Amino acid sequence: MRAEGMLSEARREFHRALALAEEDRSLDPLSLVPLLNDIGVTGKYRGDFDEAASAYDRALKVVDTGEVGTAVLRAMLLHNIAGLAHARGEPAAAESAAREGIALRLAAATVEPLDLAADQAALAAILVDLGQVLEAQELLTRVLRVFESTYGPEHYEVGVTLHNLGSLQHRCGNFKSAATTLTRAVKIKRAVLAPSHPDLAISLHNLACAQAKLGHNHRAAESLREVLTLLSGSVADGHPTLLSARNRLSSLSSAINIDG
Repeated sequence: MRAEGMLSEARREFHRALALAEEDRSLDPLSLVPLLNDIGVTGKYRGDFDEAASAYDRALKVVDTGEVGTAVLRAMLLHNIAGLAHARGEPAAAESAAREGIALRLAAATVEPLDLAADQAALAAILVDLGQVLEAQELLTRVLRVFESTYGPEHYEVGVTLHNLGSLQHRCGNFKSAATTLTRAVKIKRAVLAPSHPDLAISLHNLACAQAKLGHNHRAAESLREVLTLLSGSVADGHPTLLSARNRLSSLSSAINIDG
């Protein structure tokens, strides 16, 4: 359901599954961690940030009191906790969680290259918001190479990495390059995600920002209208991407009317 963008339905089913699992007193607490993680990921997408944080906090407590060998599981949770902090507009906290997760990956007996690349891609996106563009660009270039060689050029993870690279180019003032990169990211996400998936909306939002900087106001407004269609009714009313799209579309509409 979550992969198809049915976030409310997914949230309900994950909570139902968790309640059923909790009724079994003989259950190993570690078996609850995947469900708690699913609730956290769904909460991040929906904008239910407090609920997501609570689920991750509970999962971490279970992992930290578990047996030896849970370092990789903790690294996975830290990856998602960093993503949640990033979505909440808390890049410093996001960076701390992301770097801790990467350190755990690197300290493991066996390092899975794709998992490490995913962690590095998430850190790079955070560093873009912190203005640490050199390290971010180095990480994204490395990650893109790993994903394209492993998955091929049209895979979802390639699209995510292109989204982050386009956001970096926008931050650096390279608006034409940003629009080109983000257009490719949107194309990939359209092909692999459900039409209503909110992850597509985030890339469309950033593409609209680049289009507006280039003076392509009508294209930017079209992208923002699609963002509103994708997110309205699917995420919390206070979701930052939804609020930003509304505000930017209002400003663009005024500019378009003034320009005739």
